[in-house]
Formats: sequence, structure tokens, C-alpha cells
Amino acid sequence: MAGASFAERLNAIPVAPHRTGVERLIHPEVGELRLAYETLDAEGQRLVVHLPADDATAAALDRLNGRRPGALRAVEPYA
Repeated sequence: MAGASFAERLNAIPVAPHRTGVERLIHPEVGELRLAYETLDAEGQRLVVHLPADDATAAALDRLNGRRPGALRAVEPYA
């Protein structure tokens, strides 16, 4: 369990987040990152999964993590 303070912050969100989508972030070392996400809810718990939304983001994350190219893959978000 994440703890009471985390649950309070999560419950304070005024509007439920979208279940799927793409977030755009700017990283100081690699620039723009596009992360596809999907939110899964079950039994009062929420899990948000992020994956690279395109090949450029996958390559940038590989560089940041020192992984071999292609270790993280781009996915198509659900419509």
C-alpha cells in the first residue's frame, strides 16, 4: 500500500484523468519525449503505465538509460 498521504493526494484530484493518451515532456538532456499512457483501475487502486509513443522517444529513453537500442518500444495508444 502506498500510504495514507498518497491516497489523500490522489483522492484530491478534482477530475479523473483520461484513461489513455499521450503526454509530452521536455527533458533537459534529450529534448521532447512523447509518452503514451494507459490508466488501469481495479479494487480502489490505480496503475498508470507509460511507454514511448514513437521511435524518437524510444531512442531518447534508450540513451538516457544506457539500454541497448529497442529495449523500450513505441506503441500506438488506444483510440
